[in-house]
Amino acid sequence: MIRIGLVDLDTSHPHAFTQILRTISGVEVRAVWDGHDVWPEGYDRVFARDHGIPVVCDRLEEMPAHVDAAMIHGTNWDTHVEKAELFMRAGKPILIDKPVVGSVGDCDRLLDLQERYGTLVFGGSSLRYAKEVTALKEAVGPRNTLLSVAAAGPGDFFSYGIHTTEMLQGFLGSGIRSVKPVASSKIPVLAATFEDGFVAIIQLQMPFHEWTLSAYTDKGLRTATVSIDGLYEPFLRNFVTLLNGGSVEYSLSGPVEAVRFQIAAKICIERGTEVLLKELSPDAGFDGRAFAAEYAAAKRLSLLNAQ
Repeated sequence: MIRIGLVDLDTSHPHAFTQILRTISGVEVRAVWDGHDVWPEGYDRVFARDHGIPVVCDRLEEMPAHVDAAMIHGTNWDTHVEKAELFMRAGKPILIDKPVVGSVGDCDRLLDLQERYGTLVFGGSSLRYAKEVTALKEAVGPRNTLLSVAAAGPGDFFSYGIHTTEMLQGFLGSGIRSVKPVASSKIPVLAATFEDGFVAIIQLQMPFHEWTLSAYTDKGLRTATVSIDGLYEPFLRNFVTLLNGGSVEYSLSGPVEAVRFQIAAKICIERGTEVLLKELSPDAGFDGRAFAAEYAAAKRLSLLNAQ
């Protein structure tokens, strides 16, 4: 039995992930800990009771003794590396929900820690493994048949925008060299240039809740629209496969590159010029603490309006 712990309960994902993990044979959600960035004291115990989770940790340091792996869900991505290292030191694999980190410096730190400890660090966006993305990739065939690709998605620029970038990576793979602005009058439209010279278009902050891929090949246009139904299951099953010693097409460099891309994209829009991912400053990034505070305030307002 693989015992999994939940770290931070900020978003809807801990609930949704727990429901799916219960359908996977040989997996138990065993423990929970919450840092209360979003929810008040006591919420963790209510969550555990409602979801049948037997262990509530008062301190995060207690959790490794109770679990075989952990999932980090906090909206303050600036705390992800510190929390992840606690489990990596103990030899416990982890899944870090998107975005895995929020700064160039933390990208480097996370990769360095994985190399040092040799512990599995899975994570990022579930859209990387969406069944529609996989089906489109199989339908298109070899990448050399592609003429152009466009990816589009909704939400805020970083926390949600990274879904769109990871969806594109799920289809094309990693290896983005640079990004430059194409337009930004209504939505950010960006050109991502890969190391092999291929250029893909990424359109962020669409005003509708839908992710799409458009691929022009030497045989014509192929498209995919990702459904939110069943979106998390391939992502979680891949994590469990890795925990069981199986093989999945994954490298931490993918979600880390997606973070670098979003940071470079923000800078390229500000400057109006192309930005190379390898030339980003270590302190460049997005403020996780500020985002967590905004997210918490929005949750509280939503609860008040619902009363």
